[in-house]
Amino acid sequence: MKITTRIALGLFVLAGLMVAALAYQVRTVNQLQGITDEFSRTSVEAAQISILLAQELEGVREFASKSLVLPADSGYVAQWETWEEAVTQDLARLAALDLRAGEQAAVQAVQEDWDRYLSEIAPLRMASELRPADDGLFLTLDRIDELVDGLRLGVETVIEENQAWVAQQAQTAARVGQRATQVSWLAALTAIGLGLLICVILYLSISGPLRRLTRGTREIAEGRFAHRLPTGGKTELSALAEDFNRMAARLDEVEEMKKDFVSHVSHELKGPLAAIQETILILLERIPGPLTEKQAQLLALSRQSANRLSGMISNLLEISRIEGGGLRLDLGWVDPVELVQDVVGEVSPLSRAKSLEVEVTVKEEDPVRGNGTQGPVFPISADRERLQELVGNLLGNAIKFSPRGTTIRIRVQGLTDWPRPLPGRVLSRLRGEEPPFLLLEVEDEGPGIPEGHREGVFQKFYQIQRGVRREGQGVGLGLAISRNVVQAHGGAIWVREGSSGGAHFLVLIPRVARWARAAVPGTEVLPDVLQVRGEAGMAGAEVAP
Repeated sequence: MKITTRIALGLFVLAGLMVAALAYQVRTVNQLQGITDEFSRTSVEAAQISILLAQELEGVREFASKSLVLPADSGYVAQWETWEEAVTQDLARLAALDLRAGEQAAVQAVQEDWDRYLSEIAPLRMASELRPADDGLFLTLDRIDELVDGLRLGVETVIEENQAWVAQQAQTAARVGQRATQVSWLAALTAIGLGLLICVILYLSISGPLRRLTRGTREIAEGRFAHRLPTGGKTELSALAEDFNRMAARLDEVEEMKKDFVSHVSHELKGPLAAIQETILILLERIPGPLTEKQAQLLALSRQSANRLSGMISNLLEISRIEGGGLRLDLGWVDPVELVQDVVGEVSPLSRAKSLEVEVTVKEEDPVRGNGTQGPVFPISADRERLQELVGNLLGNAIKFSPRGTTIRIRVQGLTDWPRPLPGRVLSRLRGEEPPFLLLEVEDEGPGIPEGHREGVFQKFYQIQRGVRREGQGVGLGLAISRNVVQAHGGAIWVREGSSGGAHFLVLIPRVARWARAAVPGTEVLPDVLQVRGEAGMAGAEVAP
């Protein structure tokens, strides 16, 4: 299922749940509104009329008594008649309401009692002589009280029925509200749960392919074009992985073509260049005949250019050999201080030509930590020729980019613990290695390397565009070869800004690389030759036959 389809389906489910919850809430609101309307339309009016009836019955009682006791006052009789008419009208209004069965029965009972009252007491009001005999007066008054009390009880029954219905409706409304609250919470929790479930499903379906794509992009950016992403499924990320693999395959094909081209061209150039060098050397030795001073100077310049071109071709062949089948290491115990001093002696003509001072320091303390982790500079298991090539490349770069009359500082130090701090990428490359380490530093006073280029300079053919090409500047392979040599020995190389603004290269190499310990148990006994396979020896090692 496509990712967009999953997202749309998840949103549809959430929307359906919210619509269902909303519909239930609307139904609940309508139900509560119906209860409220019925209460306000019927119950309140019935209660008001019932209370009014109770008051009117008391008026009937009062003025009936006064009319019988004081028949000479005709005003009492009129008031008596008015109160009776009010009771009759309000009973009719009450009976006309849409009442519940219990209330209707109570109202019917009150109506019957009122009819009985009218049939018994009303004729007295019509008589010409209202006052009965003294012995009958009290009986009449008692009868009026009895009938009015019965009516009052009936009205109170109506009020009680009304109140009971109101209480019942209030309970119903409370239950409806409580149920609505529960449904709302349930809908909210269900929506949250579904939302989290959808997020987890989407995360699991997207994060893994994205991590693999990120890792694959990093591999391609670092030049490992053989990397492929797993494919499968019908999602957009699967299609992207397939396109990525096609792109990587094409880049791998182009890279192989470039390697073959560089290797073949380098081999083809090596023969004619050797012939040119030999011819120039014969001419400089004046074997064919004497040379003028100008001719000798021009031939010396030609020989210098030929030697530089020969170095470039050697670097091209070296990087092709490393990438093609592995880096062969002839391991042995190497004294780093002695090796550095030998390299300094070899390049001394170049440094003297630019009036450069090369300062070699065997450090007695660790400036990074300064906490006693320094140790003696011990021999390390390494290929002396490769290590010499590494130091030569770093020192050659420093000479090439240092202004005249400046100082190049080389520091050699043995560490019994990890130096701090270390860049994250350096720590990742040293994963699995153990102290002790050799720390080699080469610092110059040149223009330095901008921060955005400090990782790229270790890639092949990488050059920093500074506007002016420097004399003797190569094709950008020396540092790439140096990184391969360092990583083949289980170490890491990086660059930072020097104390004077120049480039400060640091090389950290374990005394014995992890893969060498795994290939031959025991760090004190090493084979004569190890073949390092894969890029920078990261794939392991085996003893060569």
